[in-house]
Amino acid sequence: MRKLLPTVALCAAVTLVTALMPAGSATASRTSSSACDHIGDKNAAIRDFVEGIKKDWDLDVKARDYEIQAHGGECVIQPKGARPVTGEAEARSDSSATTSMTTVETMPASATPTDGDATIQQEVAWQAPSCYEWEDAEHIGWMRACGQWGRMDYAAATHNNYAYRMYASCHALSGHAFDQLSECYVAAEPFGNDPNIVWNDWDPKATLEFNPCGSIPIGISVGPFSTSYTINSCEKIVPSESPNPGVPDWRATWVGKSYYEEDVRQTAAIVAFVVPKSYQSSPSLYFKRGFTTEECVWPPTPSPYYPWCAI
Repeated sequence: MRKLLPTVALCAAVTLVTALMPAGSATASRTSSSACDHIGDKNAAIRDFVEGIKKDWDLDVKARDYEIQAHGGECVIQPKGARPVTGEAEARSDSSATTSMTTVETMPASATPTDGDATIQQEVAWQAPSCYEWEDAEHIGWMRACGQWGRMDYAAATHNNYAYRMYASCHALSGHAFDQLSECYVAAEPFGNDPNIVWNDWDPKATLEFNPCGSIPIGISVGPFSTSYTINSCEKIVPSESPNPGVPDWRATWVGKSYYEEDVRQTAAIVAFVVPKSYQSSPSLYFKRGFTTEECVWPPTPSPYYPWCAI
């Protein structure tokens, strides 16, 4: 049986100090919102993060490539030297707030054949992923996300074929009796306005619902080759495109409720695009990810001693 989260009396003035939640931990510690200096063993936190990436998605990353940084009121594990292009909480009209981050991700130049010829491959050749983990400034939600470049080439290819896949896990943190997570998403958007980059595919292509949880197959094809993988998720995955004409923004959003820490939710998507073989630069994109927190919907006469969020 899972434990109820601690309830905070409405009349009490409580100051919560929140820490980064290491991957694999059952509970979150609390620290000041100004920085991450409270984490006594940063190396241990990063090791937990790396182990969580391996456990969640079978992706191998190296602890030496990551660091812990304070970003505003948030605490982030990210690749060394990486800086978020944006990292902010977006207020919404329904009293919920979306905490999001965006980084520019560039395909490693070494993945492009120097002679311009395609290599025959049976599936996507994936590069090492870029992974991030953070919690919002209000210490309500937590998210871990990875983005991964790949090449899909074959002998008759007339373009260089690229893929980018995105994974994310999210859940609520303990200590908030009246707040919960309602969605988390991953998204890709073209970086700049380069007419040489043509976006041609993405998955999933339809809303997928599971009650309570299920396995989602995701895959794309370019030319005669394809790739696929699965994730576990709960409630609903909702794919969407940008409402702005001419600005592709492909995203997959988990929608539901996460109140207990063990209620981990996942979402994922793959996008694909091509560039001319004469293209001299490594293509780049915006890797966007975020989660939404909200107040719980209370019954007409709520009890201050029971977490109605979990209903």
